Amino acid sequence: MMHPKIYLLLFALATFQVQAQDYSQGLKSPANPYAVFPVKHSFNTGDTIRIVTWNVEHLVDSIDDPYVNNRMENAAEVKAEKMQLLAGGLASMNADVVVFQEAESANAVQALRDAFFPNLGYQYITDARSRNWYQNVVIMSKLPLGEITSYGNVHTPVAFTEDGQEKLQSQDYINTRMWSCEVLVNEAYYLNITGLHLKAGPKDRDKAMRLGQIRFLKSALEKQVRADKKTKLLVLGDLNSFSDSEEISTLLNFGSKKVRLYDPLPSDVFTHPANEPSRRLDYILYNKNLAQDVIPNSCRVAPLFSPQEMRVISDHLPLQIDILVK
Repeated sequence: MMHPKIYLLLFALATFQVQAQDYSQGLKSPANPYAVFPVKHSFNTGDTIRIVTWNVEHLVDSIDDPYVNNRMENAAEVKAEKMQLLAGGLASMNADVVVFQEAESANAVQALRDAFFPNLGYQYITDARSRNWYQNVVIMSKLPLGEITSYGNVHTPVAFTEDGQEKLQSQDYINTRMWSCEVLVNEAYYLNITGLHLKAGPKDRDKAMRLGQIRFLKSALEKQVRADKKTKLLVLGDLNSFSDSEEISTLLNFGSKKVRLYDPLPSDVFTHPANEPSRRLDYILYNKNLAQDVIPNSCRVAPLFSPQEMRVISDHLPLQIDILVK
């Protein structure tokens, strides 16, 4: 007769084998073999995907967050006209992934989605929000999302000159508006998208804050590329910097060749203000690994509505880019 302990051991091993076999039948994530695609996910049968970045200016829902003390969030001033135009613009662009800046939270975006554009297919929404501020960066996707890396806890240096004196400070409150997120396209292809909304302002301290954010971000992307040398990087958002600025030059060129970024747009493309564009603050950038997949001339300001209607939605224009899934 078999000893009871041996029987239990064999039973446990058999159970583990069944569980392992069942697990192996799931469609594995291309970013991590121990993650899988949602069981009921329906794959896009097309060979291209479209990515959009859009600063949507004070996108808040009707619920007051008691932990955020700001008039724009407390008063919930988002208007139906803005949301109806935004919904129409999203339908027209038909993007697979949209990264919003100045959105209150993933929860708020989900509520607004349910109310104004429930049938566009954006079932995956996430963020890495600030606990006490309402302007956050939110990603909304038709494609499953993987690991998100938040940089909000990081203190970055702020080195600048004021009144003839050199000053060194540090900050972490604005770094909540930086994160990197895996977008899982299919079983063999994923993107690492970094959403950004850098510090605004023309002062030396503002510029120093942006440079501190940028240098840290590039070092963080270096770590991700070292983990997977084939990582396809897409960095996008409202960078609050002109195309000929030190900030953009640093963002493009700082770091190794694997994290050098390319800007596909010429200097005469403007995104701000939306009704009378005269400067560029918004960008879509990518590394060499992704460059070969970018469809030529697909990066552009999305052509949607009249200047007056675009200004109702936001003070920024959206940018879009198309990528060939090889």
